[in-house]
Amino acid sequence: MAEQAERPTKAALQLEFTAALDAATATNGPGAPVIWLLSDEDTQIHIFGTVHLLRPELQWRTDAFDAALSEADKIVFEVDMNSPEAQRAIATDFLARGMFQDGRTLKQVLSEEDEAVVSSAFDSVGVPLDAMNTFEPWMASVNLGVMKLVADGYDPSSGVESVIEAEASEAGKTFGFLETISQQADAFDLLDEEDQISMLYESALMLDESPQMLDQLVDEWADGDIAGIASLVASPDGVGFSGPVYESLLVERNRNWVPQIEAMLDEPGSVLIAVGAGHLAGPDSVITMLRDKGYQVEGP
Repeated sequence: MAEQAERPTKAALQLEFTAALDAATATNGPGAPVIWLLSDEDTQIHIFGTVHLLRPELQWRTDAFDAALSEADKIVFEVDMNSPEAQRAIATDFLARGMFQDGRTLKQVLSEEDEAVVSSAFDSVGVPLDAMNTFEPWMASVNLGVMKLVADGYDPSSGVESVIEAEASEAGKTFGFLETISQQADAFDLLDEEDQISMLYESALMLDESPQMLDQLVDEWADGDIAGIASLVASPDGVGFSGPVYESLLVERNRNWVPQIEAMLDEPGSVLIAVGAGHLAGPDSVITMLRDKGYQVEGP
């Protein structure tokens, strides 16, 4: 059993949560999800923020989105999740990285107090902590969050990427990806173990609030409120990600994507880039990085 590190209280996290929600609702967007445009004389790149899980009943499509999808020769996602090669990589690269390889278990790296909070959270979604015991803290955290949101009515098959991929595949469009499964896993797996435990602990402590957080994020996204998205998940001191987690999951990945987007301008045609909305909001967004390099990106 690990020693107990200093943890924020539930009350403190709820204060941050409420402040973030208040900041998000204080700003407004144009009333529809935003599409940015980066172009030159023979290339147009539409950049669209996505939400990976949505409630099936949500109507979010616009004429502008439909036009960008129809015109695109190529669709670019964060990562390939569905090809046979990707399915093998998920098993060998993502899941393997999320499991202890040194004989330790999740319970062994959690303090008694941390384990009590995490165990209670998993019990609430009908999964005993023992079922997660081979997972490293980051993988346990990811699983816990998805389980809660799916139980609350969110559906990965209704997520934006799933909708785009189905239509683009039927239309015979080509696909590109900004990172590999291994690179995406490393964004979590290379975090210091204590940062992983903090992420798991806070996810567990605020599990009941997570559907409300995603509901609000979806509202901000559907309204095109980039400042609202930033308030929730895309600021260094935001409640979605903070500290080393923010740096690893958002900032570093954004930095890695920008040169790839620049290179797309060298090929004529039309591209639709669809990545998580958090990557396109806030002070360290892909959009900000492109503009800081001198590119004219149409949009907010």
